[in-house]
Amino acid sequence: MNDHEVFSRLLAIEEESEVDELLNGLGFDLSNEIAWKPLGDMENNFSTVGNQHAEATGAFVEKLINGIDALLMAECFKRNIDPEGPDAPRTMADAVEQFYGIKDGRLDTLDPKQLTAMAEEIYVVATGGKLSPCYLIIDTGEGQTPNRFPDTFLSLNRSNKMRIPFVQGKFNSGGTAVLQFCGDKNMQLIVSRRHPNALVLDGDASRELWGFTIVRRRRPQHGEKVSTYVYLAPNGVVPRFAADAINVLPQRRNSIRPEPYASGLQYGTCVKLYNYRWRARSLATTETRYELERYLHAPCLPFRVTETRDYKANYYSTTISGVWVSIGAGQDTDSESIKVETGFPAYPRLDLPHIGHLPYRIVVFKEDVNPRHIPHGVFFTMNGQVHGELPADFITRSLKYDYLRDHLLVSIDCTAMDDAVREDFFLASRDRIRKNEIYEVLLDKLKDALKDHAGLRELNALRRKRDIERAITDESETAKVFNELLRNDPALSALFSLGDRLVTSVGPTNIVPFVARKFPTYFRLGKTPPGGLVKTCPINRTCRIDFETDAENDYFTRADSPGALLLSPPNLIEHSSLWNGRFSAQFTVPWNAAPGEKFAVEVRIDDVESVRRGGPFLNMFTLIAESETESRSGGKPRPPNPQPKPEPKNGKNNSQRLALPPIRDVHRPDLPYMALEVKHDDKGAYEFFLNLDNTFLLTELTRSREDDRSLILYWFKYGLALCALGILQEEKRQIEIKKSSNADDAEQDVSEVDLTLVGRTCDGLARVVVPIIRALYRGPQLASAASA
Repeated sequence: MNDHEVFSRLLAIEEESEVDELLNGLGFDLSNEIAWKPLGDMENNFSTVGNQHAEATGAFVEKLINGIDALLMAECFKRNIDPEGPDAPRTMADAVEQFYGIKDGRLDTLDPKQLTAMAEEIYVVATGGKLSPCYLIIDTGEGQTPNRFPDTFLSLNRSNKMRIPFVQGKFNSGGTAVLQFCGDKNMQLIVSRRHPNALVLDGDASRELWGFTIVRRRRPQHGEKVSTYVYLAPNGVVPRFAADAINVLPQRRNSIRPEPYASGLQYGTCVKLYNYRWRARSLATTETRYELERYLHAPCLPFRVTETRDYKANYYSTTISGVWVSIGAGQDTDSESIKVETGFPAYPRLDLPHIGHLPYRIVVFKEDVNPRHIPHGVFFTMNGQVHGELPADFITRSLKYDYLRDHLLVSIDCTAMDDAVREDFFLASRDRIRKNEIYEVLLDKLKDALKDHAGLRELNALRRKRDIERAITDESETAKVFNELLRNDPALSALFSLGDRLVTSVGPTNIVPFVARKFPTYFRLGKTPPGGLVKTCPINRTCRIDFETDAENDYFTRADSPGALLLSPPNLIEHSSLWNGRFSAQFTVPWNAAPGEKFAVEVRIDDVESVRRGGPFLNMFTLIAESETESRSGGKPRPPNPQPKPEPKNGKNNSQRLALPPIRDVHRPDLPYMALEVKHDDKGAYEFFLNLDNTFLLTELTRSREDDRSLILYWFKYGLALCALGILQEEKRQIEIKKSSNADDAEQDVSEVDLTLVGRTCDGLARVVVPIIRALYRGPQLASAASA
C-alpha cells in the first residue's frame, strides 16, 4: 500500500479504533519506534500539549484561527509582500482591509451573499456518527510542504509567527489543544500542500507534494512517567504523495444533505479530528454554531459549517461570521442571536493610561432566546477570539442584574491593549486571564460603568417587574408577619438587625422609546449653569460629565459615516458611553496637573454633515484639579479629610443592617427542588421567591390534614426565610473579615454575597425545615407524655 492509498484509507475512517487497526496492520504500531517521532522533537511534550485550552470548544477554535492565519499569509504571498517586512499589515483588521478590500476589516459591512462567498475558503465539516463524530477543518491558505511539517504543524514553542504582526498565533502550541479531546487515543490527521504563490526554502524538492501524518498519544512505556505525543514519520520522514487535488471538501448544497469527501482541494490544509468529545456533537449547523460563537465573537474572516451526517435539518450548511455580525446585519433568520432588545448593542469604550484603548460592546438578548444558543457573560477578546472571561456570577453578584444574567453579553476588545500589559494579562493558553493589578483595575472600571448603564438598569427593572407580576403574595402581609415574629422574640430581632425598608415598587411599567437620528441635530452639555460648567476632579480619580444628544447609539463606532470626538487637551476621557440620548464620559485631569490648576476643555463633535449644519458641535467647560483621594477596599475613593463615623448607640453594631425582604410566592414546576431563590431587586436590595411547587413542600401538604396545611405552608415559608436571613448575615460578616484582613480571593469578587450559594443552601434545608419545626413544636408534649 503506497502513501497515497494509506492517506485515502485514513481519511475515510470515522473511528479511531479502525485507524489503530490500519496502522498496526501496516507495521506502524506504537512499539515500532522508527515509525514515530515525538511532537516538537521533545520527549517530554505532555506538559506543553496538556497545558492548552481546558475546554473543548476553545481548543477547536484554535484550529480555525490557524486557518484564518494561513489565509492571510497566502494573500500576503500573492502580493509579493514579506510578512515580516515593513509593507506587511500591522494588524489582522488591516490585513483584511488590505487583502480583501473591507474597510477597517469590518465584516458587518458585507451582505450575507458576500460573507458566504468569502467563507468558502474555510470549512468545518461534521462526518461519521452522531454520538462520536469526526470533524474536518479545511482551509485554502498557505499550506506547508512535507519537508516543513516538522518545523510547522509538528513543532512546539518555535517562533514561526512571532515576527508576523497580522496573525493571531504566536506561541506555536495552540493547535495541539484539540488533541486531548480527540477520542481515547487523541488522534488527528493532518494533510497539506503548499500554496503555489507561497515561498519555499531553497532546496525543498517537496513543494508540489502533499504531506500527511497522524498525531496521537502514546501512553507511558519503558518506565516513562507520563504520556508522549508522537507523529507518524517512518524512518524519520513525513509520508507524502503526488496528486492534483484531494477530495476532502463536501458537496456544495444546502437544503439537501451533502456528501462528504466529494470535492477537491488543490492546496492548503485539512485537519481531521477523530471522535471529538464536546457537547456540540449534535447537528453542526445549530449546536456547533452555538458553541463556536461562544469563543468567536467576531472572527476576522467568515467560515462555513457543513453537516454531512444522517440528520434531518432545514439547512445543512451555514456561514459563521460571529455573533456581532449576526446581530448587526440580521444575516441569518434561523439564528436566535439576532433577537436583541431595542437599542442594543451599545458601544462604550475604555481609554486607560498604560493599559490602552479598550472598546467594548454590550447586548441583551430577548427573554425567549434559549441561553444555550447565545454567548452570555463578560469576555475579553483579541481579534474577535475569546481569551478569558470574568466569573460566571459577576453579572448577578457584582452588578446585581439578576434578571439579565442569562441574556447579557459584554465583549471587551483587547486588541489595542498595550503589548507588555497584554502579555501579563492573558495566559499563553488563551483561555484564562491572570488576576493581577490590571485585572483589578479593569474589574473596578467595568463594574462601575455597567452598573451605571441606564439601558441595563432600566431593562433589569422591567424584567423584574414582569416576574413580580406573576407572584401572588401581598407584601404587606410579609411585613406584618416578620414584624410580629421579631417583636415577640427580641433576641431574633437583635440577631438579624433588620431594617424596616420594604420594597413595594416593582419598577417601570415600560421603557419610553428613544427616537434617534443617524446624524444628530444637537450634542450639548446636560447641565450648563450660568457662567459655564466647572467640575472638580481629584488627580487620581475621574469625574463624570453628561451630554444630551439625539444621535444613534452606534454614532461613534459604525462603519458608515461615523461621528468623531475631538478633545482639547487630548486624552482626558477614560470611559465613555452613548445610550439613548445620553453621552456619559469619565474625565481625568492631565497626568502632570497640580492641585488647584484649572483646565479649559473643549469637546468637538464632527461628522460628514457638519458643513451642512454650519459646523461641528462645540462644548466648553472647566476642570479643576483636586488633591489625591485615598482609595480603600472596594475601589471607592476616600475624601481627603474624612469625617469620623458617629459611635453606635447602646453598643449595637448597625453596619450589618438588612432591609426587610419581601417574600413572593411563585409557581416553578420546572424546578421541583428549588425552594427559596434570593435575588437583587432594581435597587440592589434582597427579595425572596418561594417556590410553591417545591417537591418537599408538596409532599408535606399531601400528607397533612386539610386544616393543617396553612400551618405547614407557614412553617415552610418563614422557616426558610429566617434561615436565608441568617445565612446572608453570616456571609456578610465573612466578607467583612476578608476585607479587613486584605485576604486575596483570586477567583471571584468577595465584596458581594453569593446568592446562588444561599439559594442552594435553602434548597437543602427545604428537606428538613418542616419536620424540624414539627418535632420542636411537639417536643414539650412528648416530654410531658414521657414523664407521665
